[in-house]
Amino acid sequence: MNQKNNRILLLIRIVLLILIAVNMAFIFQMSHQNGKESTETSQNVTTVIAQTTIKDFEQKEPIEQNEIITDLNKHVRSAAHFVEFGTLGALILLFLLTWKERIFLRYLGAIAITFLYACTDEWHQKLLGDGRAAQWIDIGLDTLGAFLFCTLVLTVYLICTQKRRRKFFAVKTTHYYLKADQKDFHLRVAIASDLHGMGHEQVLKILKDEKPDLILIPGDLMEDKQMADPNNSGYQFLKSCAALAPTYYSFGNHEIGCYHKGKPWLKPTPKPLPPKAKEYIAQTGAILLDNESIAHGTLRICGLNSGLNGKINCPDLAALKEFDSSEGFRILLCHHPEYFMPYIQKTGIELTVCGHAHGGQWRIFGRGVFAPGQGIFPKYTSGVLDGRCVISRGVGNHTAYPRIFNAPEVVIVHYGEQEAKNNT
Repeated sequence: MNQKNNRILLLIRIVLLILIAVNMAFIFQMSHQNGKESTETSQNVTTVIAQTTIKDFEQKEPIEQNEIITDLNKHVRSAAHFVEFGTLGALILLFLLTWKERIFLRYLGAIAITFLYACTDEWHQKLLGDGRAAQWIDIGLDTLGAFLFCTLVLTVYLICTQKRRRKFFAVKTTHYYLKADQKDFHLRVAIASDLHGMGHEQVLKILKDEKPDLILIPGDLMEDKQMADPNNSGYQFLKSCAALAPTYYSFGNHEIGCYHKGKPWLKPTPKPLPPKAKEYIAQTGAILLDNESIAHGTLRICGLNSGLNGKINCPDLAALKEFDSSEGFRILLCHHPEYFMPYIQKTGIELTVCGHAHGGQWRIFGRGVFAPGQGIFPKYTSGVLDGRCVISRGVGNHTAYPRIFNAPEVVIVHYGEQEAKNNT
């Protein structure tokens, strides 16, 4: 059986090498055309695309047709770079994944090899001359295509590999140790953020094992439509948490319906809460903090709701100012980590807990790739900021894009239990 498997594996590698060689040869052939030939090729392809996708293209005047082709042609050339080198990167990664060890290094290696070939491709065009030139923007497009195609291949590979899939989606526990100003002050806080109405079994097990003094849920526990159902799992989760420890909850942008899933060109518009949503929350035993604060022993806890409304992304500054003027050790639930630097850092609030960023969804070299409200390569997606703002990567995943190198997490913040030390 092993010999048969080895022969099949060898055959797969040979086929992939052939496909890689064919892809490289095709790219080389396209680059070997002179400027006139390259322009004619791209215009011919663009014409076919225009005829296929634009209604009544053939009935338009020749001048208008030429304008459409000229405008569309630059996008076709960019897409060609993107797809050619994206396909090359994916094939290289598939070949490298026939060896199972060090998967992430093979992923980076496939992107690096494609980048190097893109550089030689532009150098080839520069040497050819005759209307061809080397452009860094083309190398950037080539590498971006390789990155996205390789990421897709890696995602499918991880999902299809069951053993890794279980590890990939397991909820981890992240501990942060923060130094308390008061010598005898001890506090253990659990943060369960961004569950998005998903399963809670792993989270509840972690909370039972950790035995926190407080459980904090800084938003996106449920989707807005789910809040109308008193039997929704989000309410059941609140009830289970409240049975374990005092539980405080504030709204994120999904509870207020401020998003447009699948329609990023539309501006988010907040929706009114279901009539009995607050009543359902109160029945769980958890405490909702709706831009308000409450005393908990010597602590003062405030929930700052999402300020996302389509025009601005700003918290309720009056509620923040009032909370900053209160006494005691203050803990702020704030869904958006991007609020901390412009609005919260200048206050004296001792601890802020956030979510929303989902760890940047994909994490490369310990950095997130994208986060709402922060864009590409965001700064605030995980960890401890300024020694007093803890950002959770969250638990759930409401998007169609899976987490990559970004395990969902429950965060446990330890105050005064040992010297300042952060472990992830």
